[in-house]
Order: sequence, then structure tokens, then C-alpha cells
Amino acid sequence: MTEQATNRLFQIENVYDYSEENRKLFLDSAKEMFQFHYEQSPVFRGICDQYKFTMKEIKDENDILRIPHIFVTAFKKMKILSLPENEIVITLTSSGTQGQKSQTSLDQITLDRQTAIRANTVKSMGMMSEEKVNTIIFSYDPATGGDRGAAYTFRMYSSFAPSEELFYALEPGVGGEPVFDLEKSIEKIIEFSSTGLPIRVIGFLAFSFVTFKEMKKRGIKLHFPSSSLLLTGGGWKSHTGETVDFEGYAELVESVLGIKRDRIRDFFGMVEHGIPYMSCPQRHFHIPVYAKACAVDPGTMTNLPKGEAGLLKLITTFSRSVPSISVLSTDIGMVESSCPCGIPGDYIVLKGRGGVQKHAGCAISASQLIKI
Repeated sequence: MTEQATNRLFQIENVYDYSEENRKLFLDSAKEMFQFHYEQSPVFRGICDQYKFTMKEIKDENDILRIPHIFVTAFKKMKILSLPENEIVITLTSSGTQGQKSQTSLDQITLDRQTAIRANTVKSMGMMSEEKVNTIIFSYDPATGGDRGAAYTFRMYSSFAPSEELFYALEPGVGGEPVFDLEKSIEKIIEFSSTGLPIRVIGFLAFSFVTFKEMKKRGIKLHFPSSSLLLTGGGWKSHTGETVDFEGYAELVESVLGIKRDRIRDFFGMVEHGIPYMSCPQRHFHIPVYAKACAVDPGTMTNLPKGEAGLLKLITTFSRSVPSISVLSTDIGMVESSCPCGIPGDYIVLKGRGGVQKHAGCAISASQLIKI
């Protein structure tokens, strides 16, 4: 199949342009990629056959949300592909260091589409810059990142402004395992402040949070240019697993770096789904034209209307390699519209994690690496 609609969809540069043409393009892409995965993936085909769902069922936008899902934990249990292994160019895993890891595999076309998605999303949010910056990444350096999806993602986000210097807070320790150096991170931030350049802070919140807390404790107050940016990911948990309040974090950032709260942005996503949902100044995670989302009642597995919370069902069509066109997450949230920030389309409001046991992830990783 030619995937003409899908290729055109991922050439859209303004990811929040919900024109009638772009919405029709997503519908056509959903039909293309549904049929592709139905034919190529026995797992996806089996699920669809169970629900007696075929491409003929996809008649309008609402039908897209009815596409049968694969539960996110399935990607922890098995490698699910829609392409032969020899077409896979990269396999990425989730960030947890304990328990089973989720994974996704990308062929070159899928990888190129995902690269465009991230670049266009950052640009559409006004966060791409040609101004030279210094960058600190609170994540793995290339030597320790391995196949972790977060390491790959954070490195990519560091490329959206030219870096005079780029520093990784997690470096190889004895045996090559990642080590977080708090003192070196503080020293590097102070060093960056003396250059007069903006700073970009990217990576896991848990590491930046403990760094800024220690800086405040020592009475360190810096004043970076207003164009500086913090881009966090991996959930709002400290290294001890406690929830970090955004307002408190924003106040901490302003007190030690001199950066205002509207320059702190977050993204929600997962390695199995591959779409970044970036936050606006209202802290709402906006859904790009490349995706759809809804909440699902965990008891009945029925889609819920906007404003009602349930397990988040996420749909996108960029992947050829994995049948992740429709994924049911363990995250609890709801979908809303008409954000006060003015960005059109729907957005996600996160409410927390579902399930009895939280998946091993970024907060657990931080608890192992932060030794204070």
C-alpha cells in the first residue's frame, strides 16, 4: 500500500492546525494504517477479529476512537511487530531499571516520521530557537543511555536550539552504569550562568528538582536570560516517590535560576505510543493533529465523553513497525477542549496512575541514582 495520506499527515508543520483538510487527512491515514496492521500483525488482527472490527467500521472521526486497542502492558510481555526483524533500525525501551521494560521497534520510515513529529511539535509550541544556549540534560549520556527511549528523546530535544556546551547529569560510573553527580551538576549550572547565555534544562524532573533544592539550601541565586527554558518529562515525582507540586517547583526554579513559570514546559508520552503531548502555559497537554485520545471506563471498556476521567486510550498512525495504532495506557486522565491558552483542538488532563502496582519508571530510577 502507498500510505499517501499518512505520509502527507506527517508533513504538517503546524501540529495544532485542525483544519477540515487536516482532520480528513487523519481519518484517511487511520484507514490506511489500520488496514496495514490488520494485514501485517497477527496479534492486532486477532484483537480486531474478536471485536468484529474492520476498516469498513472507520467512517468518521468518532469511529477512529473505536479502533480496538492493545493494552500497554502487552509490550512488556512480548515483542509485537508488523514488519520483519530485518527492517527494524532501532529498538527503544522504557526508562525503568526494575521489573519488565516496555519496548518499541522502529523501521526507518517510522523513525523519520517520529523525528518530524517532535521537531514540528516543539516548533508549534514556540520552543525552537536559533539563539545559542548552554544545555544541561538530566538524563543519560550517550555512553550509558543504551536503548532507553528517554535517553534518545531527551537528546533529540536538546537539538532544537544550538548548544554552546551540552552537559549530561548522568555519566558512566564504575562498570559503566549511570551515576548522577549532584555537585558537578550544580557547578556546571553556575558555570553556565557566567556566560550570559540562556540555559536549557532538559530531562527527568526528579534530578533537576533535587539539584535546585540543594542550590536553594546553599543560597545560590542565579539570573539566566528570560529566553531560557526547562523541558521536563518522566512524571512529577521526586526521587523518593513523592509528588512534586508544580507551583512549588516553579517557585524553586525562579528563586535559583531566575526563570519564570511560563518557561517551564512538560511533556507526557510513553515509549509504546511515541507521540509527545507538550504542555502549554496552562499546563494542559495538547493533542497534535497526528493523534487522538479519549478516556476509557476500566470496568466496561467503553469510551467516555470529554470531561470524564478513565484510562487514557491513545491513537496515532505514524508507526509501520509496531501495531501501536491504538494503545490503552495505565494513566488516568480525561480529554477536554477550549484551552484558555488559545491553542485549538483537545488536550489531556492527567489525573494519575491506574493499577494496584505502579510500573517501574523514572521515579524508581531516580531513587536508585540519587544518593543524598
